[in-house]
Amino acid sequence: MPQVKKTGVGAIGFCFGGHVTYLTATLADIKTTASFYGAGIANWYPGEEGLATIDFTKDIKGKINCFFGLEDASIPDEQVKEIETQLKKYDIDHQVFRYANAGHGFFCDRRGSYNQVSAEDSWRKVLDLFKTTL
Repeated sequence: MPQVKKTGVGAIGFCFGGHVTYLTATLADIKTTASFYGAGIANWYPGEEGLATIDFTKDIKGKINCFFGLEDASIPDEQVKEIETQLKKYDIDHQVFRYANAGHGFFCDRRGSYNQVSAEDSWRKVLDLFKTTL
């Protein structure tokens, strides 16, 4: 996008992509990350038993914003709280947003779980995140 300054790289992901972008945030070139409902961050790591992606929180380099629906059965609020606790523990620049009446996939207008109010609010937050950090 022409309005984006070339001062770094941003990443955004949804569902499994939300999980992967949480990991991507640990890369040096990534300046900002938007992670949407990344299931398994608190208790799973792709390809490795005995690890969890949350264990790499300390390595996040830039700002990360995480978006969750409070009605998401695949990501209980206890896991969201655990993610938030780790981000605070390691003093990672972050915000965690929780949306009432929103389930998994609330951003996708092709799914029954689409929540227009949550999707529009979260998109405004993503645009602001990228505008202010890149």
